[in-house]
Amino acid sequence: MKKLISRTTAFVALGALALGTTACGKKSGGDSADGEKAKSFSYTSTWGKDEPQAKIFRTAIDDFTAQTGIKVDVKWMGRKGTDSLATEMAAGQGPDLFDTSTDNMGKFRAQNLLAPLDDVLAAKIPGDGKNVGDVLSTAVKEASSDEKGLALIPHTVISTGVWFDASKHPDLAAGAPQTWDAFIAYLDKAKKAGRTPIGQDGTVPFYNAYWFYSALVRANGAGSLYALGTDADAWDKPEVLAAAKQVEQLAEGGYFQKAYMATKYPAAQDKFATGGYDLNINGSWLTSEIKPKLPADAKIQSFQFPAGGKNSIEAGTLGWGLNAKGENPEAAKKFLAFVQQKKYVSRIGAEALNIPSRSDVPAPANLIGLQKDITGATAVHKTYDGAPGLNAWWTDVFMTLDDKLLGGKISAEEFVAQGKEQSAKAIAANS
Repeated sequence: MKKLISRTTAFVALGALALGTTACGKKSGGDSADGEKAKSFSYTSTWGKDEPQAKIFRTAIDDFTAQTGIKVDVKWMGRKGTDSLATEMAAGQGPDLFDTSTDNMGKFRAQNLLAPLDDVLAAKIPGDGKNVGDVLSTAVKEASSDEKGLALIPHTVISTGVWFDASKHPDLAAGAPQTWDAFIAYLDKAKKAGRTPIGQDGTVPFYNAYWFYSALVRANGAGSLYALGTDADAWDKPEVLAAAKQVEQLAEGGYFQKAYMATKYPAAQDKFATGGYDLNINGSWLTSEIKPKLPADAKIQSFQFPAGGKNSIEAGTLGWGLNAKGENPEAAKKFLAFVQQKKYVSRIGAEALNIPSRSDVPAPANLIGLQKDITGATAVHKTYDGAPGLNAWWTDVFMTLDDKLLGGKISAEEFVAQGKEQSAKAIAANS
């Protein structure tokens, strides 16, 4: 998978963001082994060396070393070369700094591998006259935190939307559906006109999960999906069946392309890009991924899944975690403040084509609306409501049943009944 999807799907679907490293012989905490202030730190990255993010961070690293004298031992490992981070960190052999995301905070916390980062919020950003905490919105700080405090320093904000091409569908640009009934009415109208309303890469379970997850959590707020993996009785709540019935309605309505559950990524999103489908539900990275496929006049925009209720907005982040067993935490923290300079963060929007972490740096044009949704949200929730942190329940129970629901293999009632039964067993097995 490409660019940011490969990052996020790796975080969500493949378990902990396990980043390999060549650093060894580290001791826990403090400065360098000889007691002097550290003049270097190690960083292992899941970005490939030729990706836009790596180029941005490489510039920041070079500037940081030139200005501070602190060297950064960086390894651009990419997604496939970084499968052993959690194990190596637990053994005291990991890097000082590593890439992570909202989705993985629970996994790393459970292993006591995340060092506190709250003090970085008070650090001055060189040349900006502001502290790190001043340039991050409340939603972004919440997305990067858990009950133990700030868990990562973000560079990118991620969220989910229902995407469309405003050049082809000006009616959606003028007024997107605000209710479920209005959404279904649009789908029916598109279908009647001979169009395929929704493109779905159905072989990607965590993309299929967007529908139920969005229906449940946007309407009922943070914790409503997570609860299904921690309390089997939560499946009895009427809002769970209501969300499942919405997904069932999509499956039965003929709104997806033929054989959508067998469609391999990125076939559906690429066909959406060229106008084959009206809509695609996806993450904020979609616009950068499909850019090479877009017609010159395309204007990709998004609207929020029409849920009602709390209308909670997803706010997740990508950023850096600090190894709790790392050798040079203070040197790494200096870099975390340094890299929040506007000249670096602005490139996340301009070159990586994603939403920058800083609230005073605009997103690319087709993400401005989503950026405003996040910064203006009255209720927010983390990516997938933090449910990927429940490990086996997420992959073996929820996503398996969700695929069957979206694929029309089971009814909404069967989804709830089987979900409760299987969740009870999974919870008991882990208690």
